[in-house]
Amino acid sequence: MFDFGWQEFMVIAFVLVLVVGPKDLPRVLRAFTKFTSQARKMSSDFTKSLQEMSKDDELKEIKNVLQDAKAGNFDEISDLLEDPVSQNVKTMGEELETDLKQVYNDSQDTTTSKEQ
Repeated sequence: MFDFGWQEFMVIAFVLVLVVGPKDLPRVLRAFTKFTSQARKMSSDFTKSLQEMSKDDELKEIKNVLQDAKAGNFDEISDLLEDPVSQNVKTMGEELETDLKQVYNDSQDTTTSKEQ
């Protein structure tokens, strides 16, 4: 992670002894190691949660949709995106269209019969 040589460690140790003092140095080092271990644990937990999320089925489905979009296969994407509400609206629209056609045809029949 960090590329420190022995000279850098000596400089850091010297500055640390000057700033903290030899009396409080063990307490400061313990606190620092405790902090770094907590940071590493948090980092590993975050990595594990991201790996679990990547294994989730919903994300796999999204990944497949994106791959289909990249490949230009939009038929499967449109099928996936149709939800029950839009299907119900489509069905109702078709029923309304047939009803209106029936009413129109009936009105055409009555007007032609009146004209004769």
